[in-house]
Amino acid sequence: MISIQQNLTELEKSYQLRTKALECYVAAINNMAQYTVELDASITVSHRKYLSGLAVEVAEASLEGLAESRSTLRGLLRDYRDRAAQYLGGLRDQLSSTAQALQEMVEGLSQCDTDHTSKLRSALVRLREVAKSPEGSAVRAVVGAAADSIEQSLEQIRKQHQFTISQFQTELRLLHGRIDSLEAAASIDEASKFSNRRFMAEYLGAIPPGGASFLILKMRGLAEARARFGAPIADDLVGTFGRRLRNTVPKDSMVGRWSEQDFLAVVPTSKAMDAALIQRVADQLSMPYACMIGGKVVRIPLVVTVECLSGTAGATAEQIQARVVEAFQ
Repeated sequence: MISIQQNLTELEKSYQLRTKALECYVAAINNMAQYTVELDASITVSHRKYLSGLAVEVAEASLEGLAESRSTLRGLLRDYRDRAAQYLGGLRDQLSSTAQALQEMVEGLSQCDTDHTSKLRSALVRLREVAKSPEGSAVRAVVGAAADSIEQSLEQIRKQHQFTISQFQTELRLLHGRIDSLEAAASIDEASKFSNRRFMAEYLGAIPPGGASFLILKMRGLAEARARFGAPIADDLVGTFGRRLRNTVPKDSMVGRWSEQDFLAVVPTSKAMDAALIQRVADQLSMPYACMIGGKVVRIPLVVTVECLSGTAGATAEQIQARVVEAFQ
């Protein structure tokens, strides 16, 4: 028989083990907060704040609270990873632009002399030849010194000229880059990173008759989430939905946001769009989506219905656009 004293000893060991495991869990969360990589203050400070708050809650949480803390911690780490990746991506783009600008500057400085420079150098050569000839012996020293001075000044002018040109070329490149970015931004929905309705309407006009099928995706639940949690949370929700949608439809599909809760995917006709595939797309997109709200993971349900419009041979661009517009009504 097992004695009462032995049972008490085992219970005490189990309690000590649970207490020590909880202490290690809390210490791990605090260490994550302390050793978070320093990035932008708007990213790092809030991440540390939420982790420290989670550590305090875990230390006093019940068993149910401990179970919920796993998804909260995972959500915090995922959110920090996404924001850090976006921040580092921006730094990478800036570095790439700077390197390209420096390369253009170097290329500008190393360009060959212009025609005018070549003519002046030819004139200097002839001037030195005259100075070295017997007829120019009387003025040889003066002409030689003047030719050297002219050549040095010419070289300085060339360098300044090339430097000015390289600066101008760099500024033009940056200006064109900003113009391209503005043009691209005008055709992109910021939240989902998909093409907006204006671009999609133009794209529909360029599709050959019968060249594609059209997935009409209608989302329900986003407007309620925007009203309840605010625009930033709704935008994060759309971003998560957009990534899942991109991974669900065929890779070569053109996806756009038609309205706040409506999306359009243009699929090449070579891709089989049977009823089973359409239902699978709807099932994979209809689910609760996790969002971080005040350091907490909140799951917001979204319901997505999918309808497929097959491309019709001989249909005009206006007819295709009319069918898509009607399907979204």
